[in-house]
Amino acid sequence: MSKIHRHESWTSRLSYIVVAIGATVGLGNLWRFPFEAGNNGGGVFILIYLFAVFFLVSPLFMAETVIGRLGRQSAPNSFKNLALKYARTANWKYLGFLGLFISVLVLSFFSVITSLSFGYVFKILSGTFVTGSPEMIAKDFAAFKGNVWGLTGWHTIVALITGLVVGLGIRNGIERVGKILMPVLFILLVFLAGYAAYIGDFGAAFSYMFTFNPEALTKEVALAAFGQAFFTMSVGSCGMLTYAAYVGKPIRIGHTTATIALGDTLVALLAGFAIFPLVFGFGLNPAEGAGLVFVTLPIAFSQMAMGTLVALAFYLLFIFAALTTTIALLETVVSYFVEKTEYSRRVIGLGLAGLFWFVGLASVLSFNVWSEYHPLGFLGPVFDLHPFGLINGFVGNILLPISGILISLFAGWIIPWQASEEELGFGKKFLFQTWLVVVRFIAPIGVLILLLVNLF
Repeated sequence: MSKIHRHESWTSRLSYIVVAIGATVGLGNLWRFPFEAGNNGGGVFILIYLFAVFFLVSPLFMAETVIGRLGRQSAPNSFKNLALKYARTANWKYLGFLGLFISVLVLSFFSVITSLSFGYVFKILSGTFVTGSPEMIAKDFAAFKGNVWGLTGWHTIVALITGLVVGLGIRNGIERVGKILMPVLFILLVFLAGYAAYIGDFGAAFSYMFTFNPEALTKEVALAAFGQAFFTMSVGSCGMLTYAAYVGKPIRIGHTTATIALGDTLVALLAGFAIFPLVFGFGLNPAEGAGLVFVTLPIAFSQMAMGTLVALAFYLLFIFAALTTTIALLETVVSYFVEKTEYSRRVIGLGLAGLFWFVGLASVLSFNVWSEYHPLGFLGPVFDLHPFGLINGFVGNILLPISGILISLFAGWIIPWQASEEELGFGKKFLFQTWLVVVRFIAPIGVLILLLVNLF
């Protein structure tokens, strides 16, 4: 086995839960969840999503956490060392490298969406936020996206902030920032959900989110719901593996990860309650896709009392949620290079932030110069997308499911069940046996079927 590098650890179990929820709570909840729900029939999508989170993705989430707790290293070295410990091939380390690759790709396009929120906050504070007609708002957003240098500038700021925080270390950087951002994020979200319920149409939103209409159930809706569950819980990127490696004292992973999954789901639902009452209350279309947050909602903000203040709170919420995720994704990559090189964490953090900044330029250009550039369009309609759409789809529909399958097989078949049972600490044999069956059989087969259906 390779030489063990001792990382810092979280100061407490509560600190770990807070930063772990922050890692899962991000643009997947606040940006992707509402527009995916809007595009896929509302209640049908959400109910399938909830089922997927608790009965398929959460067991995989626990599996990834078990690997991190036992490996106590970065993803590649945890897989390698555990495989060698249990007399298996060291080639499992490449699964860890797949997680690092996924993290860089997700960082590259998450940063650009975060940049749009930074730009909106600046426009609000400078008094240039457009609150006119729907046409004016859409035109302003198009102009904002079309400004290559402006969007690149905000993208650079996101990369710098993320690199600096990770460079400060586990306790002084990631944990300290997480303890500040997460409470503020939750307060802002509760305020926005409450205000939306008061000023918008809460009844229509509730009905839309939780009414199961069998006619709306299609293969595409089911696939989108399962894909969103993977995306929002960050399963497959090895972020939770990395964070679990920093847990000092033994904890009951089963209960802790259940708490994290509940926290992540609560935020996703609150995001729905913060957005859909406004959409229905102001006669807007919930199926506006990715533009729901940056075009549709500003129309509502422009028509409501205290609209500018509410808009400011909303986009600050976006920024805080996004940063907790970008920090976790970058730490997944930084952790490995801290172990393998003699460079300081600050140098590594900023250097790797530069890497995802460079990769992210493809997504920046997708909103303007490359908006009509579809490099894989010759493969058919599914691939007829600009680079941002290709990266987003490649990660969500292919890489994350593949990584999830392999993580499930590793946790279920490579790691002895006795070691997993001790780490999970369910207390009840039935719960552990159920988890083991899901991880060994149901999850890999189920995810493989979803992957194949999605591809073919």
